[in-house]
Parts: sequence; structure tokens; C-alpha cells
Amino acid sequence: MEHRKTQIRRLTTEYVEKQQQLEEKRQRHRRGLKRRMSVFGGALLVITIICTAILVNQSSSIAEQRTQNEQLETQLEQLKQEQVTLEHEIESLQDPEYIAEIARRDFFLTRPGEILFQLPRSQTNDD
Repeated sequence: MEHRKTQIRRLTTEYVEKQQQLEEKRQRHRRGLKRRMSVFGGALLVITIICTAILVNQSSSIAEQRTQNEQLETQLEQLKQEQVTLEHEIESLQDPEYIAEIARRDFFLTRPGEILFQLPRSQTNDD
């Protein structure tokens, strides 16, 4: 059997031309839509990356500030304790009895009529 070449001739009617034009228009529209969606997706990706970078930066900054805040609170507590100790010492130094005790202990002063005895220091050996 021989192969016959079939020749189909396309009809160029108004209807066919309109359909081809409509198909070309649809394809252009789809290409334009794909381009717009690609640009929009790219812009959305860039915005997402920027927002993520900002959030990461802010969260690390907040963590640093929390650490610094904890350190400052600890330092504040220490300073408050030191203030209480110093206020107690100020009150004690205004008491004449306390001043007399310090004078006896540090400067070996005595009251009138008192006798000061100096005892030899005892050496303890644990040998």
C-alpha cells in the first residue's frame, strides 16, 4: 500500500481568523499574567526577607537589653544592700558608746580609772 499524502488546506474565513486572534490574545494575556505574578512574587519574597531580617535583629536586641536589665537589677540590689550597711554604720558612729569601743580596741585608749593589761599571745600548735 502506498502512503498517500493528505493535503489539508486550511480555510481562512473570518471566523477562523477571529478565533486565532482570540487565542493569541489569550496567550499574550497569560504571558502578561505570568510576568505580573512573577514580579509580584519576587517583591513579596523581598519584603518577607526584609521583615524577617528586621525581626531577627530586633529579637537579638531585645535579648541583649534583657540581659543588661538583669545585670543592672543585680547591681541595684547590691548597691541597696551597701546603702543599708553604710546607713547602719553611720548610725553606729553617732553613738558615743560605739565610738568609745572603737577607741579602746584600735587605739588602746582607756577611761579614767581603768588599767590596761597586755597579755602574751598564746601560740597553738596542732602538731
